[in-house]
Amino acid sequence: MEIIKADSSMLSNYEVLAILNDQKTQRQANEVVGTREVAENLRTIEFEVQKYLGASPCLTQSPEQIAALKDAFAKYKLLKVELLQILNLRPKSPVELILVIEEFEERFTLADCTAMLKLIADALPRDDDVQMGNAESEGQQGLGHDMQ
Repeated sequence: MEIIKADSSMLSNYEVLAILNDQKTQRQANEVVGTREVAENLRTIEFEVQKYLGASPCLTQSPEQIAALKDAFAKYKLLKVELLQILNLRPKSPVELILVIEEFEERFTLADCTAMLKLIADALPRDDDVQMGNAESEGQQGLGHDMQ
């Protein structure tokens, strides 16, 4: 991956993780040859960022999924920063989505919110969705028994 204009756009978490992984691979190749050393502080920062991003939705994303999300949301005319936040955070609930999109109540309806959440789930599927769904249903069943 090559950065053409460093200050021309914002990067998604997926892109940042890809750049860090590329740099790590290049650094490891250079260390074998013995041509370049990297400051320990830089390695620490890279490690911490990779650790953080490794626990975020970007870990399971692919360029195809990102393109599908962009295409699916084209009809909503979101700002670039709003689409970037949706991509990075992958909201699962109406509250999370409404907080990401500016003036949501003035621009969209609750039906749009539901449709957007479905588009997100379809375009950016994750393995933990099934686990989260099972945990939520078990929690609701537990609440029902407590109330009786």
